[in-house]
Amino acid sequence: MESFRKGLLFPVALIIAGVAIFFLYLFIIGHDPDERPLTVTQWVIGGILIGPGFGYLLKWRKAKDSQKPKLD
Repeated sequence: MESFRKGLLFPVALIIAGVAIFFLYLFIIGHDPDERPLTVTQWVIGGILIGPGFGYLLKWRKAKDSQKPKLD
């Protein structure tokens, strides 16, 4: 499980799952984008659901960059 979290698949899966859950949330509350735009609260909820995937993506990128040999 540790190697799965260090790979690229885990952050991408979190981002996709966050987007899917956000659209499910919008479906459950009955939001119609043709009637009115998203409110600030809905944008914040979307960011909370999608954000952890981007955090892991940045963590993966930092770990990948630290493994590269420096060419000084």
